[in-house]
Amino acid sequence: MMLVVSLDFRDFFDKSGSTARYGLLLIPIGAVVLARLRRRHLLLRRWSAPDRLLFVLMAWGILGSLYGKHHDHTLSGALPVFVPMLIAFTYVLAETPPTDRECLRILNGISIIGVVYAVMNSVANAGAHFIAAKTYRNSKILYVTMGISATYQLRRRRRLLLMLLLAGFIFVTYPSGTDVVVTVVGLATWFFTKPTGSPLRPAVVVTLGTFLLLLAIANFAASTGLAAEYFHAVGKKDNNNARVALYSAAIDQVKSSPVYGTGFTGSITELVIRQDGQGAAFKAPFHDDYLMIAANGGLVGLLLFVIWIAATEINVLRRYRGFLNSREYPRAMLLRSLLVGFNTLFAAALFNPELEAVGRGATVFGIYALMMLLGRPAGQQPAATPTAQAGRSLPMPTSARRAWS
Repeated sequence: MMLVVSLDFRDFFDKSGSTARYGLLLIPIGAVVLARLRRRHLLLRRWSAPDRLLFVLMAWGILGSLYGKHHDHTLSGALPVFVPMLIAFTYVLAETPPTDRECLRILNGISIIGVVYAVMNSVANAGAHFIAAKTYRNSKILYVTMGISATYQLRRRRRLLLMLLLAGFIFVTYPSGTDVVVTVVGLATWFFTKPTGSPLRPAVVVTLGTFLLLLAIANFAASTGLAAEYFHAVGKKDNNNARVALYSAAIDQVKSSPVYGTGFTGSITELVIRQDGQGAAFKAPFHDDYLMIAANGGLVGLLLFVIWIAATEINVLRRYRGFLNSREYPRAMLLRSLLVGFNTLFAAALFNPELEAVGRGATVFGIYALMMLLGRPAGQQPAATPTAQAGRSLPMPTSARRAWS
């Protein structure tokens, strides 16, 4: 599924209005259903705490959107945001976690997908006319950060050098501010998941990041001024006026119904805005997924969304440390790279419409499903099945051992 999204040079799966784009979801959902049809029994894995939060948010969004479409005849509803969340729950149909060898194969697949995306992004930035405009922009940059993380852990030096060169070319040819933020978040995630690091690192980094974010919001004028200076320095067009107009319109919508919003029954993917002194009004997507959720689901929806992200982070970090302690290194390696992708997407969601596009939404909830698929460390779960025990007994490749030395 992620490979299909990375090769989508016509931006088919991220365009609004096409029902066919939901066909992308049939890849993981269809695969798990076909796999389970071979079994006579149906054994579901236990849901995690983040699962329950996400399910409530998903059910609310889908039901609200369906009500809006059929009762209020809303054309642009919440389905592109919430239908891809179904992928997040596919892991519960998996009987056992992947073996060590399977984890390394998945990690290698993520590395290859990162290279594919970086090549396509570089070709697009070089001016290729067969690629739809804005297809390869900063909204999908998580493929690069996640791919670099996976490649480094696998110790594929030539592939890593290629990815770093491509990443540098992408930034030079399109020096967006989002790329800077995403890079910082990716490096921060890599830093606080260092195997030999203190378990207090995540709390310190998250606290510092939250403080800086609140400081930037409290000094919004200074923050936009700093962004304008950056765009001027790198020679990039300054779209701050449009973003400010979008943010203001979203905040006004929140104020009109601060608790439950529209219940996700109204138009969710676009706002009608007008920049001060710059012509007629026009439609544009939300450029902040957090404001998009707040505007359509109120503070209740925003809290569910933010608490789900925080609960996932805590759950994954706890499992990651458990994998390290129980020497399940391939699982820890894969989980580390997936967490880099997860965090960088939700950092980009502060400035880009990530969840409003089916391809990007499917990607992040696919990442979530893979993280949950890995299960709990040996010391945090019942006795392993013979299949899982056989998977853990596989020898660790030399490259992987060196990565964790």
